[in-house]
Amino acid sequence: MAYRRKKKDRKGFVATVVILLIIIAISSQTKNINQTGSNIANSIFSPIEKLSYSISSIIKEQVERSLGSKDTRAAVEKLEEENKALEIENAKLSTIVSKKDFLEAEKKAMEVSENSYMKAKVVNTDSNSMSKNFTIDKGKKDGIEVNDIILQAIGDSKYYTGLVGKVVEVYQTTARVETINSVSNNVSFIDSKSGDYGVIDNFTQKTIQGYMLDVDSEVNVKDVLLTSGLGGVYPAGIYIGTVSNVTMSEDALRKNITLNSPVDFSHLYRVLVLKQTDQYNVDEVIENEDYQGDKDE
Repeated sequence: MAYRRKKKDRKGFVATVVILLIIIAISSQTKNINQTGSNIANSIFSPIEKLSYSISSIIKEQVERSLGSKDTRAAVEKLEEENKALEIENAKLSTIVSKKDFLEAEKKAMEVSENSYMKAKVVNTDSNSMSKNFTIDKGKKDGIEVNDIILQAIGDSKYYTGLVGKVVEVYQTTARVETINSVSNNVSFIDSKSGDYGVIDNFTQKTIQGYMLDVDSEVNVKDVLLTSGLGGVYPAGIYIGTVSNVTMSEDALRKNITLNSPVDFSHLYRVLVLKQTDQYNVDEVIENEDYQGDKDE
């Protein structure tokens, strides 16, 4: 009985040893399989990684050639910022210079002209509509009335002032001005050379246009146009501008003119108010009643 038990225990021991050997063998094969799989994966993905690295290097190189390196781009951005700062500074200097010229012209108009003007500053205006209407900082308390004439001091001209428009609405401290560019503000003019009359009636963003009342009128480029005094608003003799172009309509029934105004309507800063009740004296800089416009160079 004891012999059988001992033999049975020996069989169990042998079986255990065999199982352990099998497990060891399987583990060894699994390791080899894993290693083989890893080698296969490496052999597959390694070339892909190398190719990807090569492509990314080429792209990076091309980007740096086109846009520059990071340091180069930073330097370019810095230069662009400095350039913008210089442009702003240049614009400020240009504004100062232009205002200086304007103030000198205004001083002459106030001191030398025989007319009595009131200074007014342009305020509360939409830059998109300034060429047609704007507001000034003078109103009822300053004696401003509807139909008072608005002019601007001008430099580099035979006249001290140029026509801007008229007052159309008056409030306690401000007034609204309608310029000659407004469609509702047709202005009658006279050619200072021929004495022929015409009307300003068409406006674009850059030009002022009109026509001669008589199709046979004599009008030429560089002729000076002044207000005619007709219509009861603008007194005669205010400088409007010079003729820059003369054309006939297709049906030959209308002679059209384009004029250059000395007033920059898109950059109005300060204007001069002429009371409608005041007598107006032609604001010529030179004492020459026979002035016929700008002379050819």
